[in-house]
Amino acid sequence: MRVAIDAGHGGTDSGCRSPFGDWESVYVLEVAKIIEAILTPYVEVVLTRKDDTFISLRERCRDANDQDVDLLVSLHTNAATTDAKGYDVFTSRGTTRADKLAKNLASRHVEAHPSQRNRGIKEAGYYILKFTRCPAALVEFGFFSNPTEAEWLTKESTKQSVANAVAMGILDFCGITQHEDDVLTLEDRVARVEKHLGI
Repeated sequence: MRVAIDAGHGGTDSGCRSPFGDWESVYVLEVAKIIEAILTPYVEVVLTRKDDTFISLRERCRDANDQDVDLLVSLHTNAATTDAKGYDVFTSRGTTRADKLAKNLASRHVEAHPSQRNRGIKEAGYYILKFTRCPAALVEFGFFSNPTEAEWLTKESTKQSVANAVAMGILDFCGITQHEDDVLTLEDRVARVEKHLGI
């Protein structure tokens, strides 16, 4: 099983910025690497980018298709001119296998973060969803434009928990059950991830 994790934006395309100076592109790359560390014992993980480099949407889709990945999850944070807040998942329009992936991702995220507003599963014509041949979903972890939500999102514990929710949603979609020995506390998981990342 080969899974692509797409850290949105990168390089000259930094995405949105929190009131505290956090850039979306940097944030989602950090989360992508945590997801990679969690999933590596179970599946082959492909990152569409491994550093703060600009990679076009066309290149991301082409690379995912060329590597024949079984699914793709694109990671983002949201922004608005209002005080909007909450978590979204997007799939391509129409009924596709990505609908189940989106449901698995949303279920795990909502279970882990019951106090965060759930904005639901939506359909959209995003390039990354339209031009990948595999089931693909795009997650918006929350609004960087909302100071309260941005402060929560950028906590290390939240990065770990949103990453874990994505990883568990992916394993659910793939029908893979965690080994009993791998059911770790959040603190144990943080230690494992830090070891994987060489921190």
